[in-house]
Amino acid sequence: MVNLPGPVEGETPVHSYGENSFRLFGLPQLRKGSVVGLIGPNGIGKTTVINILSGNLIPNTGTIDDSNGCERAVETIKVPGMREYLRSVYDRNLRVAFKEQVLEKLQHLKGTLKMNLTRLDNRGITDEVAEDLTLSSLLHRKPRDLSGGELQRFALARVLVQDADVYLFDEPVTFLDIKQRLHLARLIQSLVAKGKYCLAVDHDLAVLDYMVDLCHVVYGETHALGIVSSQTSQTKAINSFLLGRLKAENVTFRSKAITFRRTAREREWSREIRLFYEYPLIEGRIGDFKFKIEKGEVFKGEVLTILGENGLGKTTFANIISGLTKLPETKGRLQAKVSYKPQHLSRRFDGSVGEFLTTYANDRYVLTKEFKVSLLKPLGIWHLIKRPLNELSGGELQRAFLAGCLSRDAEVYVIDEASAFLDVEERLKATRVIRYWAQKNHAVIAIEHDIQIADAISDRLMLFFGEPGISGRATSPLGKRDGMNQFLKSLDITFRRDEETGRARINKKDSRLDRDQRRLNEYYYAPGLSSLQPQVG
Repeated sequence: MVNLPGPVEGETPVHSYGENSFRLFGLPQLRKGSVVGLIGPNGIGKTTVINILSGNLIPNTGTIDDSNGCERAVETIKVPGMREYLRSVYDRNLRVAFKEQVLEKLQHLKGTLKMNLTRLDNRGITDEVAEDLTLSSLLHRKPRDLSGGELQRFALARVLVQDADVYLFDEPVTFLDIKQRLHLARLIQSLVAKGKYCLAVDHDLAVLDYMVDLCHVVYGETHALGIVSSQTSQTKAINSFLLGRLKAENVTFRSKAITFRRTAREREWSREIRLFYEYPLIEGRIGDFKFKIEKGEVFKGEVLTILGENGLGKTTFANIISGLTKLPETKGRLQAKVSYKPQHLSRRFDGSVGEFLTTYANDRYVLTKEFKVSLLKPLGIWHLIKRPLNELSGGELQRAFLAGCLSRDAEVYVIDEASAFLDVEERLKATRVIRYWAQKNHAVIAIEHDIQIADAISDRLMLFFGEPGISGRATSPLGKRDGMNQFLKSLDITFRRDEETGRARINKKDSRLDRDQRRLNEYYYAPGLSSLQPQVG
């Protein structure tokens, strides 16, 4: 860590969890009429910040046993505007609506979705919000019966129905598909158009860039120290985070920059390459949902990425090829051993992470030097080996399940939403591990909603179209350029490239770049260029 201690030397922390425990320095500045963003790795204090702003956590300014917390916090905080803000929150002169990161809490709520939303709705817009978030057909159901994406949309609806002065969103796009993510970004922008305060924390860089107006970087040392940077434009903040340095503050917090390289990485596939899986046309029905999957194949060393809206059968397809869903009319059979990481993860395991990995890998011993070097350390799992699985955070649990899936003795690895709850650096590390594993005479089929990560991880794309919850149709595997163009054309969006980092950015509709790329039928890859693969260094 370079130049890290300087900005906080001699300063009073905003909050501390105890002696020699995590300390937070600084808070973001909220502005009426603007969506303010926070970007930074997991374990660096973003959720602590959002809990302070919601009033759920009284900042102790480093004095653990202080009995006059609210008054001391107001008097000690030096961030411009935050004294008045916190005093208004504590005096209940500002109404706060808060979307928490942890969704499992909502599954314990009693009653139907309709009942829960109506109790919070002081705007009389439950039906309108439910329609906006495609929850109308689910209002009769109970929270415990919802999928991950449905539970996320329910959590968002609980916030959006409230007539609040401040709206706080902690990782709002997890489990949402790209269409839902962009629609949510527009809904959040509509809140601040009415003069509200709003803050959003997320790891999908393209959507965060699209959603926020101003942004802070949170940097420091994971689980030890978090520092909130000064406020800048979202472009400068996101680029500073990727490059690992804050020029204005003379701070370098990462030794290597994250940039995106302009290379196609389009691979040629021929029958000389070993086929791991060749499946016929698959048609079926589960309940009222109908699906049709065009025939296709998966090759040795390939990562085939699946893109599409939620509710179109992506997870159903994953369950079919993993053998979890059997259809009488399906004649094709998988010609390889399969390991599956599901979308929904459970902490219901009485034991350590090491014991969980051994169990998940069918009692295969995975704590070897080979697994440590190629899998457990790159995924950040090695230092968690002795931790109880049920005490892990969402990101740690995701990495543990991914490590468990890849440690199995298999030929095809099916991974459903590997990037959920992971920060940007963790996503890119997971991408490199997955690609490495595929190239070790394996194959990977991955379902992904982060467009830039999907581009980074994949060799080919498989697209799902249709009417969510009613019918779904999947294409055969496509080349990346053709697949991305088809997919983004269906969503009616184009991406441009940031000049400094090469990251993908969503174009404004009908802007010059948007019109030019549509004319050239280049919705993701810049004309004359190709895919952007993530590089560290």
